[in-house]
Amino acid sequence: MAILVVDSNEPGRLLKSHQLAALGYRVHEAASGASAIAAIEANPIELAIINSQLPDMSGLQLCRVMKEQNDRLLVLQTWVRSMEPQDLAGAEEADAYLAEPMAAREFVTTVRALMRLRDAESHRELLIRELSHRVRNSLAIVQSLIGFTRRSVASLEEFEALLISRVHAMARAHDILMQTAGEGATLGAIIEAVVAPFGRKRFMLRGPYVWLAPNPAVRFGLAIHELATNASKHGALTADAGQIEVRWTADKTTPPGLLNLSWVESGGPEISAPAERGLGATLVGSLLAPDTESATRFEYLPSGLNFWAGLALSDRIRLS
Repeated sequence: MAILVVDSNEPGRLLKSHQLAALGYRVHEAASGASAIAAIEANPIELAIINSQLPDMSGLQLCRVMKEQNDRLLVLQTWVRSMEPQDLAGAEEADAYLAEPMAAREFVTTVRALMRLRDAESHRELLIRELSHRVRNSLAIVQSLIGFTRRSVASLEEFEALLISRVHAMARAHDILMQTAGEGATLGAIIEAVVAPFGRKRFMLRGPYVWLAPNPAVRFGLAIHELATNASKHGALTADAGQIEVRWTADKTTPPGLLNLSWVESGGPEISAPAERGLGATLVGSLLAPDTESATRFEYLPSGLNFWAGLALSDRIRLS
């Protein structure tokens, strides 16, 4: 982090700069208002420490100019204790104030507090940008779900029920993400949450620890939900003895590696391959497409549906 010390008094300026450099900050110096403005324009300054008495303008005037140029800049205004109250008019434009001479601890503590404020503000802005990005992604997914749902139903009632179930699957994935403050989730946790409404005891989940970034986590959850919904209507979950094994394994032979995800149904009614690929299968493929190395594969065996997807390991899908 870069700090600018503005003080026409060289000993005072050097003392402040030395104290700040000892704390690990990058320090720039200026002895006048004009040189301070030039330094701000040339460097990514986050905090300006301005003495009230400068040769070409007052410190309060410089504070006002700097804030107009960069409203995110933090300003610590200092003044000599002998200044009259009227000389401090407008000082409220700065973010903090100290009277000189000041104790080293008081100066350092104030600077650290201001820099923590800057860190908190930067983190807040980062969270806002990330939230905006995730909301846009979620809206895009919902829009896609609406289109797929509309094309796969015959009545408004069926459309409502199916769309609600898909949105609830998204919500369950988001609930898992909230446990890590939206940083991501494990593949196992996402699958556990999504299959729970279908009867957790009917599923066997096997695989290593795999971490998913937020967007893949939501899409994975929706894909698993789609497979489970199909199984509850046409596959293994329609029979009392029906079970589903969800397995994922990592293959690191070819960097960056591949995550093999399989869905195997058994114990259900005999099935046969449809005449053409259904919208549900198309939706699953579309949801996983951003991370798949090759096309997803559906095998309609008499014993039940087998599904496979090869997912590229990356910074969004990674092993522990």
